[in-house]
Amino acid sequence: MTTSNVAIELRRLVQQLHDERAEHIKAIEAIDQTFHDLGLNPSQTKHVANAQPVSSKNTLISGKKRNRKTFAVTSDAFVLSFVQSNPGCTTAQVNEHWIAESRNGKADQTLFKLVKTGQIARKNIKGRRGSMYTVK
Repeated sequence: MTTSNVAIELRRLVQQLHDERAEHIKAIEAIDQTFHDLGLNPSQTKHVANAQPVSSKNTLISGKKRNRKTFAVTSDAFVLSFVQSNPGCTTAQVNEHWIAESRNGKADQTLFKLVKTGQIARKNIKGRRGSMYTVK
């Protein structure tokens, strides 16, 4: 690229940034007007918005932080031992055992992982929902 082409491109980029900045200023003015129409001060609403997070990976809607439980046996070992001791067990039975041990959620992800790694075999149950599992 020649020097004149570089200068032309640079001017075009600067103009584009200037135009985008003007659009952002207009948007901010519209937001400020909305706050004014609602009787709010834009500088005060920043604190209200940051007061409580709505949702994140470790935060519930209530704003309380979740505490992960720890168990002596990993989820993989837990499910694998249950399937070994109960060959032909169903997804529902594994989930019942999972909940009975006070584990949160369901064992579906762990079952999927064990099937994917080849540690257990999955077989569909004809005419019913769910699957049966056996150790390979």
